[in-house]
Amino acid sequence: MPTFAAQDTLRLKAEAVTQQILPLGDGVTSMLGFNGSMPGPELRVRRGERVNIEVENGLEEGTAVHWHGIRLENRMDGVPMLTQELIEPSATKTYSFIPPDEGTYWYHSHYISHEQVARGMMGPLIVEDETPPDVDHDITVLMADWQMQEDGSLSDEFADMHSVAHGGYMGNFARAFLSQDLVKTGDRVRFRLINAATNRIFPVAVSGVVGAVVALDGMALSEPRPIEELTLAPAQRADLIVDITGPVGIDMMTRQGPYRLADLTVNGTNTDRLAGPIMALSPPNLPTPAEPSQHLTLTMMGGAMGGRHDGDNIWAFNNVSDLQGDPFGSFQSGETVRITFANDTSFPHGIHLHGHHFYEVDQSGALGDLRDTTLVNAGDSRDIICVFDNSGRWLLHCHMLSHAVGGMRTWVNVA
Repeated sequence: MPTFAAQDTLRLKAEAVTQQILPLGDGVTSMLGFNGSMPGPELRVRRGERVNIEVENGLEEGTAVHWHGIRLENRMDGVPMLTQELIEPSATKTYSFIPPDEGTYWYHSHYISHEQVARGMMGPLIVEDETPPDVDHDITVLMADWQMQEDGSLSDEFADMHSVAHGGYMGNFARAFLSQDLVKTGDRVRFRLINAATNRIFPVAVSGVVGAVVALDGMALSEPRPIEELTLAPAQRADLIVDITGPVGIDMMTRQGPYRLADLTVNGTNTDRLAGPIMALSPPNLPTPAEPSQHLTLTMMGGAMGGRHDGDNIWAFNNVSDLQGDPFGSFQSGETVRITFANDTSFPHGIHLHGHHFYEVDQSGALGDLRDTTLVNAGDSRDIICVFDNSGRWLLHCHMLSHAVGGMRTWVNVA
């Protein structure tokens, strides 16, 4: 059940769990999770109200928790070596922050995350709307994939050289977890889609509905957008508002055809719902960009079939692998910066900036969607414009977590 933030501290315990990932009747899976489940509990908090989340480490190794997409204070960001010390086994850490934005976010391990997230350390984090949209149901859809043995056990090849140098640790089984499993024909539903996979890009199709995309990465679109090609890189989110027209299926589109991730049972008819237009959500409150004072380029290098570089890992940014003593960029608080993400590799990369949202620059040169993670396809480039208004040392990395452990990590400093 959702856990609502109040004056009481919310509590998460990272621990080993056993979960039914494969269909009922097949083997169960030994994993990691929070509070005895995988995914962890859905946390629902309120914009502008301080939330305190006590994380207890019940693992046999260290961990840390990142609150993905939340523009919080730097020391609460959950990045070992950059913003905090590890939470050692049997220790606890209380994260305390005030969420400034409504929307769909998530939390996950940020220590050896290519393994801990693959093992299941993830969960939804929802910042409630002050003025909720008129819907009958609000359903979270968290998607991920795993390398499974026939008995349900996980493959432990989380960082084998071949996977890291290619597309990353990819599962042979994928599914979506729904926070609710029953609706009626005629219901209006908000779906919150979260790609919690470590490396897999999900092209998503939802059948049995008509509706629109209303938000990306937690940020409301100025106008609802038709649901056409919906592609989510690891860590990206999309909110849909739809009307139920028949049995609902959520599919990953593949070259071999649709791969069913989840079914939503439809039983009965909602005779009270009057069909009407889908309205935009409340607009986000972010600073307006000024003329950029800097234009930086972050070039992705390396990997299989990629060019050489001078870094000492498989992948590199600007000829350097992994975190260095000097930041990729140094900015004054409030400074507007343009960054070109240039993908000089043979694989797509989903680049995530901590502590901020940024505008993707569209093909006309205008400000496009607000994101915290942007997908840059092989051989392509993408410009973003960001107002760096959140002080601290912020991680900038590929959210294909196999690529991050393979070297695609840097940071920026905001004074």
